[in-house]
Amino acid sequence: MTLADSLLHTEGALRSALLAKRGICDSTGKGSETELTIESQLLRPYLPKAFDCLKGAVVSSTNPAKQSSAIDRIIYDSDTAAPLIYGAAHSIFPIECVAGVVEITMSLDASKLREDIVRMSSVKEMRRRRFLVPVQGSSTRVQSIEQDAMSARSFVIGLPDDASWKASTIACALREIQVEVGGFTHVHGVYVIGIGFFSTLPVEAASDNKYQIEYWSGDDRLFRFCNAFRGAFQRWPRLPPGWTTELEGYVQGTVLPERLSR
Repeated sequence: MTLADSLLHTEGALRSALLAKRGICDSTGKGSETELTIESQLLRPYLPKAFDCLKGAVVSSTNPAKQSSAIDRIIYDSDTAAPLIYGAAHSIFPIECVAGVVEITMSLDASKLREDIVRMSSVKEMRRRRFLVPVQGSSTRVQSIEQDAMSARSFVIGLPDDASWKASTIACALREIQVEVGGFTHVHGVYVIGIGFFSTLPVEAASDNKYQIEYWSGDDRLFRFCNAFRGAFQRWPRLPPGWTTELEGYVQGTVLPERLSR
């Protein structure tokens, strides 16, 4: 058996495991089981060591009262920060530690793809992040800086609602949705299980054509997804030595007017 054959069998086993979840009548239970299957087989095995994933929403210190839409899986750098509120079923993350978002669906079509892209854009548009950095020449003092960072990487994974959905049709839909929605909608990857892996080409300059799609619809599609997913987070910028996230602005408090001293 070749490596390609093994990948094809692996994808077939994944597809069968997900199809079995369709027998669950409760929609919440079905969704949770689907997400756990994808997390265990497609996300965690390919995340670099410092990264973790949980279901939840994202907030920014510029408007901490406004949470993003709920996202099936938030990919976050655990070395940079932890969730502000942790829950096994739903956590709240500061944007400073968020590196990616993943939407997972049992019945993916063009309409659901659009819905997922719009939902993820609420996180991708959060680019302003705050950090504490060492003051030059001091071993103890730090200063606060605020800067724009890359938008979170974004992926959609799902079973097709129609098994005969053509790869070329999916590619056209992915491009048209991004052109229509605009803004921070650059989708890094869409893996339609059993059909193909679709990627939006990166742009370097304003003159570059946006939302150009390349895709793989052969037996290598699972490999292409896994490789792109891993690479997206291996290339994610890490904090320079001595830097830390500034999370003070997420919760308002009362500062004592005087410091006690002996």
